[in-house]
Amino acid sequence: MRLYARQNGVETSADMIMPLPLTEEQISNLTNENYTTEINNMDAIRLYQNLGLPDGSNITVIPIIPGITRMAYIRFLNANPMIGPVDIYVNGRKVVSGLKYQAFTEYMKVFQGYYRIAVFKAGTTENPISVTRLNVIRNRIYTVAITGDAESVGSEVIVDGRRTLNPDLSYMRFIHLSDNAPSVDVYVDDRLVLSDLGFNEVSRYLSLLPGEHSIVFKKANTDDVILIDPVATLKAGKAYSVYFVGEEGMDPGLQVLIPLEGTTYLKF
Repeated sequence: MRLYARQNGVETSADMIMPLPLTEEQISNLTNENYTTEINNMDAIRLYQNLGLPDGSNITVIPIIPGITRMAYIRFLNANPMIGPVDIYVNGRKVVSGLKYQAFTEYMKVFQGYYRIAVFKAGTTENPISVTRLNVIRNRIYTVAITGDAESVGSEVIVDGRRTLNPDLSYMRFIHLSDNAPSVDVYVDDRLVLSDLGFNEVSRYLSLLPGEHSIVFKKANTDDVILIDPVATLKAGKAYSVYFVGEEGMDPGLQVLIPLEGTTYLKF
């Protein structure tokens, strides 16, 4: 097997946590028996022929060249409070171990192409609780959220991209990931900014002044308060998402997660 040697510190696919992509035909032909067996994809190189790789069909390490290699980013969020920690396999490769409720992984580089994402209860390798197929497109930023409850587990793919951020403003969007909570109206600093946000819906970014802001979620079209986050601190020139997660009326209840979004700092 010939490898594209790492030269002058150039990052390659061998340095990545995520596996190589599959073709659309390959992803369609996968069977249930290989959720946890990594697929050696010799066809992935065809997707990157314009990178000036050395001759030879057995090259399986791809250089990551900024601005040229067709790249995206992906991270995972466990937004399901009822299933405990999870392990995640992508195209048969284990990429996440023991991801707890409310936890995000770091962003991982990923090549453009097709992926099968299988989620298991941590420490198990049979009977995945969720299986999702994802077509990754270059220059996009993906958050794959594990959602639902104990009986019905799903995966919601949230997509972002490169954007120009005003250095004097902050940006915030809202994402509803609580399967049993009603649609909500969102108030920021006592002002209605969003109406009727339902499960698995993602709002556009709002621009706000940097500093501390209060966020209130009310049942849509009512004054019934569901959740309050009294102090959300936003910094200038940065983008955030407010993830509305948890189970209404059950432990641990409803919460908000407010991570800094990758569109603020990721480079392609």
